[in-house]
Amino acid sequence: MIQSFNNNSHLGALKALLSPHLFSNEVKSEISRFPSQAIVGLGQGGGRIAAELSRFGFPTFLLNSSKSDMEEHKNLIPENRRIVTSSKDYPELEGTDKNAQLGYDIAVENKSKYAEVATDDAIQSAEFVWVTVSLGGGTGNGALKVALTYLSKVRTNRALPGGKIPLGVICSIPSSDEKGSSFRKNALAGISLLQQFINENKIGTVLVIDNEKMNDYYAKEPLKTYNGTEIDAKSYGNMVVASTLAEVSSLPLLEGRSVFDKTEFLTTISTPGWLSISKNNLLNDDDNLEAIIKNLYANNEVMAQYEIKNSVAGAIAILYPDVKNISPRIADDVYKYASDFLSTKVNLSISKNSSVEELTLYGLAVLPSPPIRLANLREELNNWVQIEKEQEEAKKQASASLGLDEFNDFFSSSSEKSSRRKVDLSELDEDFNNVETKENKIAPSDLDDIDF
Repeated sequence: MIQSFNNNSHLGALKALLSPHLFSNEVKSEISRFPSQAIVGLGQGGGRIAAELSRFGFPTFLLNSSKSDMEEHKNLIPENRRIVTSSKDYPELEGTDKNAQLGYDIAVENKSKYAEVATDDAIQSAEFVWVTVSLGGGTGNGALKVALTYLSKVRTNRALPGGKIPLGVICSIPSSDEKGSSFRKNALAGISLLQQFINENKIGTVLVIDNEKMNDYYAKEPLKTYNGTEIDAKSYGNMVVASTLAEVSSLPLLEGRSVFDKTEFLTTISTPGWLSISKNNLLNDDDNLEAIIKNLYANNEVMAQYEIKNSVAGAIAILYPDVKNISPRIADDVYKYASDFLSTKVNLSISKNSSVEELTLYGLAVLPSPPIRLANLREELNNWVQIEKEQEEAKKQASASLGLDEFNDFFSSSSEKSSRRKVDLSELDEDFNNVETKENKIAPSDLDDIDF
């Protein structure tokens, strides 16, 4: 069971992003029913996402070929859950330098460690397990197939009605300001792998953090801690996903006119597909409710932007202050408009809370296709492949333009062989008994230089 948000001393700067309703008496009194979740963080980027989620008290495991990457989380995650995946083939390596294929080889070499994590009691007993990873990297992205293969097999034993596996992925994709083709190749390969697991019903939802979208948020309103320290953009993105997940996970704890219970929540996030979470708190009784619902799902997605069509599952929650009664029209129509827009069955929550000051909407949609930024990544990859090709050509031309071809063989091996070598001990086998001795006599002239 996690600690109540009021008594949690590990929240740090994350506390500034959390909705006030998490600190309400309504949530505090029901915290024992909070959906239990466990986290498996892969690589450096995935480890940082996992570390933010660990602040809520979720059991968290990190796997990384670089020990130093994990040391920054030693105050949050115990040493026995920070697991180094070293390589016998490459003992000198710590990390993979964005080489996801190398990351895969190292993960296969360490497959027993991934199997041990998958069968840990904390993983097997959790109501839901999240795997966190940066798809632009090499270590975590390379390990994704190995980790998901074992975890999917283990989590099948906790399958929900309909065979849905309570196992999901939280992954980040690179922004346009991250240079080079390798980020994009890795990310596209990772998305392809995740789509394969989705199609085979081996995992539930995949929640994508689009770093491009996070940069846009951050540019508009940078986050500072209570002592004035500014949070960097990527850390901000990790905090946004952690706070958002905590908020929607708390919805089953809330009483109200209509309840989004824990089974409905777990079933929604265990549905194979791409998970979009939206949030909006700009709503008045006289607003066009149909437009508000459409705007919620289409324009207020928190982590990434999707084309909202052919949804396979959905949910909508309305949270309003306990000092204000919600209009019956809103209560009656919100389900209809949400299910019409998503064209699927929608779970509904309508509840009041003593700590919120304005009406807040949450929307969840499980979609068959990844975020629309996928097309941008493909275009950026093509551009970077061309740029790197031109850079290689420029390097060759620069070499040719020097006009120094006559020195190409200057540092090749000389035809003159050196006689320098180490002497073997056997070469020093001297017969000292046959050495002629000379009389050691002193001549008078030898004494001439003595100065008295």
